[in-house]
Amino acid sequence: MAVFMNAKGTQSSVFQMGKRGNKIFGSTTTPTASDCSTGDLWFDVSNNQTKIASKSGDTVTWNKILTENFGDVTITGDLTVQGTTTTINSTTVEVQNAMVFEGATADAHEVTLTTVDPTADRTITLPNASGALVLSGAIGVSDLATTAYVAQGETWNSDDSELATSGRIDQMIGTEIANSSVIMHTTGTETMGGVKTFTDGVTIPNGGTLTVSSATVTGLSSDSVTEGSTNLYYSNPRARAAISVAGDLSYNSSTGVVSYTAPSTGTTNVDKVTALSFGSLTDYDVITTSATLTSDFGAIGSTGNTENDHGFIFRDSGLPQLPSYTVATLPDTVAGDLALCTDETGGTSVVFFDGTNWRRMADRAVAS
Repeated sequence: MAVFMNAKGTQSSVFQMGKRGNKIFGSTTTPTASDCSTGDLWFDVSNNQTKIASKSGDTVTWNKILTENFGDVTITGDLTVQGTTTTINSTTVEVQNAMVFEGATADAHEVTLTTVDPTADRTITLPNASGALVLSGAIGVSDLATTAYVAQGETWNSDDSELATSGRIDQMIGTEIANSSVIMHTTGTETMGGVKTFTDGVTIPNGGTLTVSSATVTGLSSDSVTEGSTNLYYSNPRARAAISVAGDLSYNSSTGVVSYTAPSTGTTNVDKVTALSFGSLTDYDVITTSATLTSDFGAIGSTGNTENDHGFIFRDSGLPQLPSYTVATLPDTVAGDLALCTDETGGTSVVFFDGTNWRRMADRAVAS
């Protein structure tokens, strides 16, 4: 066996076993392609890497197989580890497609852990707990370990035939609420019996109606109901402010007291009356002392009659005094009125009015 070695006086040492054996290069520069064959090794001392040659025609590709301190290692073929334990002290293990688990027995059946193509970075975190993974496929309760769930606590049916998934829980709750006669629904008309206590209050939306029929509402006062803009609450100040009086009445809006002031019994002198509006005629009844009534009607624009019934006027002697008229001035009054006619044919006479004519009291002849 021939051994070829070129190591002295050069920066590129070469070692070859046999005439056709592979070479081992040790240099800082890439070996010449013409000196290389597939399978040759090159210790690239410039970066402390070990490479193996792959030659195609005149082109040589050097593939890294080992670096200093066992850094990055690239294996172009399959890697088979026949030990019982493989320890990987790495923060990230990248698997391009799938991981295949053989199981305890090497046979034709394996479990493949794979993923679909993600559209973004995804993170799946394993919980800090022991147990079995729940799959999205169709599984039965019997497929789970007995320690994975509480038989009666995590199933709907008493025979443990149905798992309490969130979707199934929502469906079952909805069914129970719809069929229940003791649950108040959020929509529709409800009839409830018994006493209901709402600790956080009840809100009726705008436009809604709360109807209370033949019932007694306790614990409610106007202090807890907001006053409206049209139907206002009663209050003493509001009631008193709405009252007004006139005439002989006076009103105190602070106390709500209405007072009446009687007319004065004294004499009132009126200098001039510019306008009068008469309702019923004034009857002064019997005047026991002398009195003077003076009326100034101003200018009278049209013919009119003014009638005053002063009753009997008594003189200072105490005897009644009839009103005096001439025949021409006797007024057209009402039947039964008495007067003193001063120019009657037979002399001053007492006359009375029968509704048509004034007649003498003495002989009932018409005054003339």
